[in-house]
Amino acid sequence: MVNEKFAWFPFRVTSGKLVWLSKYYEHVELYDRNTGRAPITTFDFRWTETAKEHTWRLLKESVVANRNVWNDTILTKEDKI
Repeated sequence: MVNEKFAWFPFRVTSGKLVWLSKYYEHVELYDRNTGRAPITTFDFRWTETAKEHTWRLLKESVVANRNVWNDTILTKEDKI
């Protein structure tokens, strides 16, 4: 789940950047995507990012998703061109 928030006071995001009087995004995940396990000490994983980092991450994920279609072994050589 992604929550868009506004930083009225100085706030440090996960990357270490300081955000103030601008939007930032807080991500809440109930399990670890890499291992598929739930967190041990809390109910969820929380991490934050700036608006620019959020846009950049969405663009990178869309490029990777589009590349996977072209790497499919079912496509022939003519389909990839």
